[in-house]
Amino acid sequence: MKKRWLAASLAALMALSVTACGGGKAAETTAAPAETKAEETKAEESKAEETTAADAAADGEKKEIYLLIRARGDLSYWDSMADGADRAAVDFADQANVHVIETTADNQANLTAMYEAADKGADMIITAGDFIDNMVTVAEEYPEISFLMVNEKMEGYDNVYAIDFSTSQAGFLAGIAAADVASQGLEGTSGNKTVGFIGGMDEVTVIEEFFIGYIQGVKYYDPETTVVYNYVGDWGNPDKGRTQALAQYNDMNADVIFACAGGSGNGVHQAASEVGKYVIGVDSDQSATYTEQPEIQKTFVTSVLKKMGNGIYKVIGDFLNDGTLPYGKYEIFGLAEDSVGIVENDLYDQYVSDAGKAMIEEAKKGIADGSITVEGAIGKEQSEIKAEIDELLAK
Repeated sequence: MKKRWLAASLAALMALSVTACGGGKAAETTAAPAETKAEETKAEESKAEETTAADAAADGEKKEIYLLIRARGDLSYWDSMADGADRAAVDFADQANVHVIETTADNQANLTAMYEAADKGADMIITAGDFIDNMVTVAEEYPEISFLMVNEKMEGYDNVYAIDFSTSQAGFLAGIAAADVASQGLEGTSGNKTVGFIGGMDEVTVIEEFFIGYIQGVKYYDPETTVVYNYVGDWGNPDKGRTQALAQYNDMNADVIFACAGGSGNGVHQAASEVGKYVIGVDSDQSATYTEQPEIQKTFVTSVLKKMGNGIYKVIGDFLNDGTLPYGKYEIFGLAEDSVGIVENDLYDQYVSDAGKAMIEEAKKGIADGSITVEGAIGKEQSEIKAEIDELLAK
């Protein structure tokens, strides 16, 4: 179903779009008799599903791929997604035009942009779980278009492939690093073998996924290390995040806190600098955001990475090479696909002991080859997640 009536309202919105590479030269065509034309059309249709993007590129045609994000500039979630599309635009320039469209957080703006991309002839449309309802709507109306849903479960659709990320695996590595720092007598640590976690909101699976992996990593390093935790109840309250962090540092003797609290996590970072203790960031290398505040920057042991860009890049490459995707499926990417990990910079080298680094490398290999299993929260009911967290904390 075409949505031509949307075109006028989209003029301003689509000015935000960033086209990563230009279109190819139009193929030259000549007129043919009507019967011949009909026969050619029928033959082309019968082969359509077998034609890959590489074949199309050889004929001078390119696939049109659209990634719809809120906006660039968050140094985290949306920038990671955009990075995957940007790299794909360069590396697959002979096969596809890759467009990154910034739609803001407004759901209607995203829906409008999705319809516009479909009407412009998109071969593939990508967006995140924030806009899953929009993808459900548009995917049903445009069965000929391939869709990729990122960071949300979406199964059973003939033209939709969904991927998620096992951040519990990266949280596991961060847990090892935290327990190592708390056990080796670094400056500012208490010697009580206690580490902390502060989440933005309770009963949010994406946060619990980080937390449950973190606890397992701590206990893998040292079953005697204690984990304390709080939820801010807000993504944008750094003052409350700071207050909770100070309580963990000063009253509960936590030496390291893993902050998964959005903007509220900034208060945790501030608290670590005030008491001379340590913090673990999330999504991106958060130490890099404090280059002008070295007293905060130096508190970062590492940051847990959710490499959504790598996942998007991989799927775009698979689509262009194979001409299809595993539609109807929901798959989770982890360490084996280089889609999660931790930052290993100079601060990491300084704070994590050689024994801790060796254990992290051992864990990476074991998780990737399946010899170490990390339980996650994705796909589970809250009652099950809570029970698993309680059980792990009690060990």
